[in-house]
Amino acid sequence: MNTRAIDYITEDFYESLSFMDSEMPDLDTVRDLFFEDGALFNLSFGKPITYTVDSFIRSIEDSIEDGHLTQFMQRELYSKTEIFGRVAQRVSVYEYSFAYHEIDNLPRGINYIQFIQVDDLWRITSMAWNDESANYRVPSDLVNS
Repeated sequence: MNTRAIDYITEDFYESLSFMDSEMPDLDTVRDLFFEDGALFNLSFGKPITYTVDSFIRSIEDSIEDGHLTQFMQRELYSKTEIFGRVAQRVSVYEYSFAYHEIDNLPRGINYIQFIQVDDLWRITSMAWNDESANYRVPSDLVNS
């Protein structure tokens, strides 16, 4: 099972969202990584926040435009990908920061990403994530592997 293409797509997703002050994230690449409208679910708050890829991108653009988001960094710490035929699922442990510099104990979370292979290319169909909180901790076996 060769996961290299999915590794690259996931890395591109996180890198495309990351940007430094006075720059813009590469949101066109984010859009290109998804199959059709995509489905994104943020479960880090009381109620799920649901997006299509376009509404997700719009929410980022709006946050940048109104000054609430001036820089962001997100990267993968651990992953496990399972592929069966032309479908795949990835468990992706991430950390993130709203300041683009190295600090200790960055917030983390888990992202479950689903992919399909269309015309020999892997595309993201959906993702659902939950940031770590007092109630939900990233299991140690997913960060110390």
